Amino acid sequence: MFASGMILAITLIAFAWWLQVNEVRGWANESYDSELDKDYLSRRMRARRRVNLIIGGCGVLIFIATLAGPGPVWVAAWMSVSVGLLTVVILALLDAVRTHRYHRKKLPEIREKTLGNDK
Repeated sequence: MFASGMILAITLIAFAWWLQVNEVRGWANESYDSELDKDYLSRRMRARRRVNLIIGGCGVLIFIATLAGPGPVWVAAWMSVSVGLLTVVILALLDAVRTHRYHRKKLPEIREKTLGNDK
């Protein structure tokens, strides 16, 4: 149980770090030119920084629970992890809604760029 807890903790911390590094560097094939794009990107970066912090925090809590072993600290840490991961799921749903709204607003701009004045 100790080894699996350590592997899980290290995996979550590394995953949160990797996500944050890629978010700061930018993902492949992303280009943001207009003001709408820059507004969306700033909101997305702020929200995803919070999510990555929560995921990394869950990794730290799992690490603490693994070191503490069975007992009240273990129970409190794992309950906090479950609440944290539920929060991540809710924030991911909100991110999906924000991305959908952004794409809906961006579609006329894409059509204009693709079709030009041939309407």
